[in-house]
Amino acid sequence: MIAKVRNKVKIFLKETTDASEVRVVRVDKIEGGWIAEGEVAAKNQFLASIKPEYRIFEKEHYVVKVGDDYEVTSYRRVNAYEDVEEILSYGL
Repeated sequence: MIAKVRNKVKIFLKETTDASEVRVVRVDKIEGGWIAEGEVAAKNQFLASIKPEYRIFEKEHYVVKVGDDYEVTSYRRVNAYEDVEEILSYGL
């Protein structure tokens, strides 16, 4: 089950963020589904706008909520130091 969630999150984040690489670093079972945290390697758009041949990547963090039916129900970009439990307490 966790592998299925990880794959779903990877595919979703690659499609949504146009990321070159996605790494799922955490998956937790919650009531009604799953919550996952992913690291995304995203091209620095500012530097690319200055000089297109620059290929500088930055690490971005996302929290993705997946339902019991393995469909993504919500996601958001987060600060790398935010705690997933804190995010859940305020709602995704």
